Amino acid sequence: MSIDTDRVPLSPASTSDLAALRRPSWPTVAGLLAAAVVVLWSAETTEFSLDALVDGLPHIADFVGRMFPPDLSILPTAVRLMGETFAIAAIGTAVGGALALPWALCGARSVFGQAWLHHAARTSINITRAIPELIWALLFVSAVGLGPLAGALAIIIGSAAGMARLFADIFETMDMHAWEAAAAAGATRPQCISWVLLPQSAPTIASYTLLMLDGNVRAASLLGIVGAGGIGMELTQQLRLFEYGNVLTIVLVVLVVVVALDRTASHFRRKLM
Repeated sequence: MSIDTDRVPLSPASTSDLAALRRPSWPTVAGLLAAAVVVLWSAETTEFSLDALVDGLPHIADFVGRMFPPDLSILPTAVRLMGETFAIAAIGTAVGGALALPWALCGARSVFGQAWLHHAARTSINITRAIPELIWALLFVSAVGLGPLAGALAIIIGSAAGMARLFADIFETMDMHAWEAAAAAGATRPQCISWVLLPQSAPTIASYTLLMLDGNVRAASLLGIVGAGGIGMELTQQLRLFEYGNVLTIVLVVLVVVVALDRTASHFRRKLM
């Protein structure tokens, strides 16, 4: 026996629910209007114009044309410097992640309920994240001199703050039933963190750490602009010398490494999740 759903009367509660689904709330409408205003203001402020882009396409084509063919004589140097760039990103991600964990634990309400500790940790995270890695690199170049150490220190600070924000959000959104059960059984807070919280969040933390490594390789490629080591220093030098063939070779080396790392990180993230 089939039921004709079109003839089934809706209850008053169901009718009101459907009306609520069709009719957006005032906060939603206000948010959409505010977003539209921000987009229009941004377009006017940046003088966004598709006509200007179309008019500039011949200049882009001319610039790209001067880069061909790539000069492979610089390839060994580019590969060596790309290895240095990867090392900067790797040590920055590893040390930054180690610093981010206790920072994130202090910033998660579900772990430490003290309001002063939560606000202090979150405020320090946001202040640190607000400073770009290039500024940190400039500070460390003035402290330790030119070279990869300054770049590594800049990536460490940027990674620690970025991952601390991510990890704190992960901890706050976790199901705390296992934590509460362990606490009820007499486990201390450090034991709950070690036995419950970290094992449960480990796959997500590892996934975001791999994602951060991917971003840090690109960030480390730019830190050489301010003398913080890596392939960016050579790229800046070749641009100043108008050696566009060398520039293309360097760009291709960076592209290959970034794509390979992205594929590898995506594979491991799928395994972890």
